Amino acid sequence: MSKQAIIDKIISDAQLKADAIVGDAKNKADEIIAETAEVCKGYIYNSKADTDRAAFDLEARSKTVAELDAKKLQLSAKAQILDMIFARTLDKLKNLDKERYTALIFAMLQNAEDGDQVVISQREKDIVTKEALEKFAKERGINLTLCDELGDFDGGIVIKSKGVDKNFTLEVETQLLKEELETQIAKEIFG
Repeated sequence: MSKQAIIDKIISDAQLKADAIVGDAKNKADEIIAETAEVCKGYIYNSKADTDRAAFDLEARSKTVAELDAKKLQLSAKAQILDMIFARTLDKLKNLDKERYTALIFAMLQNAEDGDQVVISQREKDIVTKEALEKFAKERGINLTLCDELGDFDGGIVIKSKGVDKNFTLEVETQLLKEELETQIAKEIFG
């Protein structure tokens, strides 16, 4: 074999080896590309699923928040209606005719005990006079005194006992009535 033949043989073998290496590399690259494409498809699928799940969760939360807001508005409206009912009750108490209002005030005085002092408001000054209070106390066999100063409230009375005041103002009585009956009235009105 001549020198040229040996060189051609070496080049030919090297070319075959190089072609085989390039072919193997190309095959390996195709495998990596195919694997990467599958991984990407998985990420895309998972990402879409995650996005869909997040959108569903967001929609569900938004719906829940909207339902809660609607219930809050409904409760607020019901509370306003109940407040209006008790405000009207207070107004009706304040505007009772004189005979019925007098009966109400003297019914409150039934809670007085011997030695108590009675505080009235401007509204009661013509109803609970010193004379009327003395007559009431005498009928019950107790001593009551009328406070010289008018109370800072609009209707009802305050009975001052030994260290304890009994508040029978119309506002307090209406508030107590509200606390006692609010649930029952709400059931009757709103079902």
